[in-house]
Amino acid sequence: MRRLSIFMLISLPIGIPAWALEPSMDLNAPSSSLRVQCRIAEGSPVYSVFLSDDILIDSSPLGLVTSTGDFTHHLKISEISAITKITDDYPLFHGKQSHSTYLANESVVTLENVEQQCLQVVFRVSDTGVAFCYRLTELGESESVTVTREATGFALPTKTRSWLHPLHDAKTGWEQTFPSYESHYTIDQPVGQPAPMEAGWAFPALFKVGQIGWLLISETDGNGNYCSTRLDPNSVGGLYRIAFPQEQENRGLQDPVTPTVQLPFQSPWRIIIASANLGDIVTSTLATDLAAPSQIDQPSFVKPGRAAWSWLRYDNAGAQLRRLEEYLGMAVNLNWEYMLVDADWDQILGYETVEKLSKKAQAQGVKLILWYNSNGEWNTAPFTPKDKMYIPEVRQAEFKRLKAMGIAGVKIDFFGGDKQVTMQLYMDILRDAADAGLLCNFHGATLPRGWQRTWPNLVTTEAVMGMEFCTFDQVNTDQQAQHCTVLPFTRNVVAPMDFTPMVMSRHIRDVQRVTSPAFELALAVVFESGIQHFGLAPFEAKVLPDFAIEYLRAVPTAWDQTRYLTGTPGKEVVLARRKGEKWYIAGINGENQAKSITLDLSFLPDDIKGTLMTDSPLQDELINLELPQLSQPELSISLQPQGGFILIAQ
Repeated sequence: MRRLSIFMLISLPIGIPAWALEPSMDLNAPSSSLRVQCRIAEGSPVYSVFLSDDILIDSSPLGLVTSTGDFTHHLKISEISAITKITDDYPLFHGKQSHSTYLANESVVTLENVEQQCLQVVFRVSDTGVAFCYRLTELGESESVTVTREATGFALPTKTRSWLHPLHDAKTGWEQTFPSYESHYTIDQPVGQPAPMEAGWAFPALFKVGQIGWLLISETDGNGNYCSTRLDPNSVGGLYRIAFPQEQENRGLQDPVTPTVQLPFQSPWRIIIASANLGDIVTSTLATDLAAPSQIDQPSFVKPGRAAWSWLRYDNAGAQLRRLEEYLGMAVNLNWEYMLVDADWDQILGYETVEKLSKKAQAQGVKLILWYNSNGEWNTAPFTPKDKMYIPEVRQAEFKRLKAMGIAGVKIDFFGGDKQVTMQLYMDILRDAADAGLLCNFHGATLPRGWQRTWPNLVTTEAVMGMEFCTFDQVNTDQQAQHCTVLPFTRNVVAPMDFTPMVMSRHIRDVQRVTSPAFELALAVVFESGIQHFGLAPFEAKVLPDFAIEYLRAVPTAWDQTRYLTGTPGKEVVLARRKGEKWYIAGINGENQAKSITLDLSFLPDDIKGTLMTDSPLQDELINLELPQLSQPELSISLQPQGGFILIAQ
């Protein structure tokens, strides 16, 4: 660290503002024009983000208020570290790519208040991302402090457009299970509009800054030492501020809103994925680049795959043995690795029957995943098993029992909030599950904050308004196509997403599907999830053409590489994902009008062949075309209204 000498100024040259002579930090990306600046403005710390000389984020507040010190006002910069080059090279056991290399420049700004207490702000800039976090090393003799407020904000220029996810207020929704990150995004709206509910806006938040570039704002590396945060419902003038959870979340007043942190402390990273190119947002790994490395010594039990799932079609009746036998037969026929047994299985079947089913499934190459209620006093959801996940000794005994039964993983539902105590519960579950060699799928849950790297047994999480909502009422069904074209640019950028896609019959429950068959099949590639739980029913699979069956038998759920080809959130999206030498290129149309798109395929190897699966002009029919030569740099594809396609190149 280099010490900065700060002198009392008697007078200033005419025309030079006082802040211009104060110390400031400018930090550039390793090889792009992205940069961040930090300075003091009228006694308060602020930062700005630039792409070349254009402002992506204008002067925005920084700082914390703690129980023993205020780090938002009357501050000075006492130190600015030398620039450090950060390099990280790590594997991902599932996700949009199998390996990531992170290169960034880092500088640490030390802020000092009038009591001579210090707060450090750690900045990192990579070629497509800015990140910062707070560090408290000591505050007098205190071993812990309570963070009563975080001042962090994001000031967006006035011409910015937004794609934002409203959070539902605590203790609302079915059986008081909200918030659970299950809303439609507001699409292409001006910044500064208030959120529809007091809970505010969920991460991640997508913005387009005029003609300059795109931003995706989120947080990562939340490991139970802090609460999870969101954006305040009010953003006057385009200034979006960090907000803590609502008081009513979890057990209400029994669980404090403000986090208590042990010293030394480092906050979760606030991340800003930024680029002139929308594709850099989609393919970014910043959420895992800044997360803690894997905490599992032997992760060989973490195996991505496909899962059959009966609940979407049959609700709790899907846990009846005859239904599960049907779905098991489908999973075996499709070479799927897993089958999910959903709510009330303990009452409908019992442990002994489930163990017998587990052994039968394993003999045919399929493993079971079992559903659990997270339990606790934060909701009144009646489904069972309950009272198995909250008390450590009970949870650990249950996991040991499941492992002995040959169960591969657990799906845990209804967490009900973002307070620190619940973040600690997530971490405890992941740790105990890892010790037992079990996979985890969180539903009714918060957004994962880089946990898929730290705990790779977290194979997927809901935190999305998924396919189940499309089966509840026609309003949601009618919005499905548009909604699905927003998610690859937002929610699925930062973590695996259990949307539970794929309904092939035109009717399900009391609604009528509006998307095409190729649209539904394409979601297996467009959406990334370590275990992809499909809503496909056995009677639907029986009438699919052979080429669609072969696709479902082979489509991966963990990828070596992902490329963005074209799209606009809310309109259409085309992604290319590679597994080994084979490319899966899939696209969906979010609009109720036919369109033609031209794909740049110059990234494919020479002399590669392709198979194109898409919609027939006749409703609900698929066609399959052999493309013996894909060496041309461009390919035009016609998309039906709310339709899709899959191009397999090898």
